[in-house]
Amino acid sequence: MDSRKRPAVSSLTGSLVCQSSSFLRQPPRVLIVEAQPPWWSETSTVFCEALDNFLSLACSLDGPCRIPLLSLYAVSRQPECLLPFVQVHGNLARLRSCVEELRSIPGEGCIKGPARGGELLRQAVLDSLQQFKQFTRHTSAGSQAGNNTSVEVTVVTSQPGRAVVRQLELGLKDADLVLLRRLLVVHISATADEGPATPSPEDAHAGTEVSLSALRSDFGVEVEVEVECVRVLVYKSV
Repeated sequence: MDSRKRPAVSSLTGSLVCQSSSFLRQPPRVLIVEAQPPWWSETSTVFCEALDNFLSLACSLDGPCRIPLLSLYAVSRQPECLLPFVQVHGNLARLRSCVEELRSIPGEGCIKGPARGGELLRQAVLDSLQQFKQFTRHTSAGSQAGNNTSVEVTVVTSQPGRAVVRQLELGLKDADLVLLRRLLVVHISATADEGPATPSPEDAHAGTEVSLSALRSDFGVEVEVEVECVRVLVYKSV
């Protein structure tokens, strides 16, 4: 076999060495955070701290960036883009400023029904796809996206994951989803911290659900979108 076609192997461990080209093919990502009462007042501090730590780690890693481009939306009274697409490397100050802006969103106010909340999330998904389309079309920095022509969208919500998936499936079935590679729905719920405890069988079973949905676009093209529901429990003091 030609040695040039062999996968790189570590001389010390014999394990496969991860190729940097795999990171260069990572898609741009959009994070959509549902910052609505009453859950935002209970989880905003922990969530924003975790997000700040994650972005700090992503910016400090050597080598090719695992997240080449990132955009962030907050959904409160309406969808708002807090961070247009930017490169993660070299932008820690801007990313942290965005996290602080997210943290400052009030956690109290009028509570919207699930139907209204689902509509706002749908708008945010469509707005993010439109923003990515404009980014790749109208900026000379479009090369920052590499050869990626699609984007991954993560929705963080307090609503039950299955309900959000159903709402998004119905709301996006007639939309142009050619630019959408993957849709991830993360359900965060707060629970009282009553001391160390092991997760219940119900919580363990509700960990991850995956479904594949074929959504038809306006142009008659069927786009297969992977939707995952991940339930995360955030413990708070009583």
